[in-house]
Parts: sequence; structure tokens; C-alpha cells
Amino acid sequence: IRAQRRLRDAIKCTLHWYQSAVKPTDSDVGIHLNEDTLLEPPTIGHSALLLLGICNSLRLSILVQDEIPRDVVDRLVQGILSMQMENGAFRIEFGKEEFLRGMEFFPGEAMLSLMSIYELSATSCMPGILQESTKNAILPAMERAFRFYSNYYYTEDDVNTNFNIWQIQSFAKYHDSLGFDLTIKKKEEVRNYVIEMCLEICDSRSWKYQLARGQSFYINLETVEIACGLDALAEGIRIVLEQERDLLPDNDAKLFKMKMQAINALYFLEWSQGQVPDGVVVGKGGLGYGGTEVFEQRLDVTGHAISALVKLRNLFVLLP
Repeated sequence: IRAQRRLRDAIKCTLHWYQSAVKPTDSDVGIHLNEDTLLEPPTIGHSALLLLGICNSLRLSILVQDEIPRDVVDRLVQGILSMQMENGAFRIEFGKEEFLRGMEFFPGEAMLSLMSIYELSATSCMPGILQESTKNAILPAMERAFRFYSNYYYTEDDVNTNFNIWQIQSFAKYHDSLGFDLTIKKKEEVRNYVIEMCLEICDSRSWKYQLARGQSFYINLETVEIACGLDALAEGIRIVLEQERDLLPDNDAKLFKMKMQAINALYFLEWSQGQVPDGVVVGKGGLGYGGTEVFEQRLDVTGHAISALVKLRNLFVLLP
């Protein structure tokens, strides 16, 4: 209980600190985090992670809605939306005119934060967390983003599989938001995109060759790719399970492949944790950066692993 209280206090202090460290965008549409606080140029990724922290803290009742200034949440969302270009792609760094980028981590994080706050705003316990105009702008922005990023994925050769992780999670939520009436074709397009990216993770080098029976040839090798990929793969498994068999005749083969790789990844993560000696400075139980030795514990990688475990447990897919 004491550890849980300390964790809650740490989360509250972190969120309250960053909430107070915001400034208007150059276009005066929305806000972003302050460069002086970040000690680096502010990006949509910074805004996204703050929004995701707020969303999950509200879901877990670590924070109550009255502790979150509504104008901060709403204007953070507006700030991210203001960074979308006409073709659907997102610029990354606030206050900077950028050349067109393709797949990147930050746009995926931003889209996941948009869909997470959209979901939260649709629940009966979180009314008014967004202005109606801001909420109504999210799904059209996601539609434009889907057209750009899916086209880029299918037509370009320089897509890094590691970028799939945030794309899968954000568009899985977008998929969930689509109804079954006039959007059935669109829903199918998004579903196919998500599943194809999941299968590409399964066939990537880290998963196909280095992940052998749940162990690595080197201590902690490829932990980042495995932990983060598993977080995304859980979304693909969920979406396949939710579909009618007649819509996807090869569901069984895709599901089997993703489940087997997910099982291997679970064994790998358990094995990887065991490679950290007792009393090591970085702490035992977390997951490190990767390589032949564990030099540090990365909280983001550990967080992805925990998120994946929760998702898989909720699916009742991999546990006996």
C-alpha cells in the first residue's frame, strides 16, 4: 500500500508539474510544453505523452477530473491538431516549418493520445473534458491521417518496422470508433492495415530470427523491439478475435501466427528479466535497453511490457 501511494504521488506531481509548463503555439491555436522545462525543442510527442499520462491517470482514478484543468487538456489537443498538414501528415516540432516526413514515432504517439482522449470524452464519467468542437475535429483528423500514413506504408520502401508500434495502437482505437453502417468499408481498410502491420512485426528480424523459443542468443538482446512490439501485437490479436470469420477467411492462420509469436515474446521477457543480477544498480525486474549487457532500466520499455501483459490477460488468449 505504501509503494502504491508513493507511485500515485509521483504520478500526480509529474503531471501537475508539466501541466503548468505550457505555452501557446506560434499560431496561437492550442498549447504545447515549454522548451525551458523540456530542455529541448517541444514536439507533438511531448504533448502526446502528457495527454496519455492524464488519460490513464483518470482511468485509474489516480486523478479525478476536477484535478485536471479542462482548458489545458482541450488546448493540448488543439495544439496537436494544429500540426496536421493538408495531406494528413503531422509536423513534429512546434514552431518549425518541416519537410514532409513519412512514418515516425511522434505522429503515432500523437494519434494515440488523440484517440485516447476521444474515447475518454465519450464516457459518461468524463463529460466536458473536451469542448464539443475539439472532440468533433478528432475523427476527421484521424481519417486524413489514415489516408496519408496507410498510403505511405503501402507505397514506400523506407518504412522502419519499429514505427508500426504506435501506428497499430492509434489506428486500432480509430477502428474501434467506426460504426458498422456507412463506415463498414473504411473499418475493413483500417482493420487490414492494423493486422498487416502486426504480421510484419512477427516477420521482422528481431522477432523471426533473434526470438528463438523465448530466449535470445545474447543477454537482453532486442528487448526494446520485443517489449514494444508485443504491446502492439496484443491489439492485432484483439481485432482479429472480434471479427466475423466470413469477413476474414484466413483469420485462423493470422491469429495462430500472432499468438505463437506473442507466447514466444512472453517467455523472452521473463527470461530477459532473469539475466539481471541481484543488487545491480539499474534494478531487477525492469527491462533494459538491449545489447549484450543490461546497462540501464528503461521505464518506457518496461511500461510497454506491462501494458502488453494487461491487454493479453484481458483477452484470455494466452493464459491457460
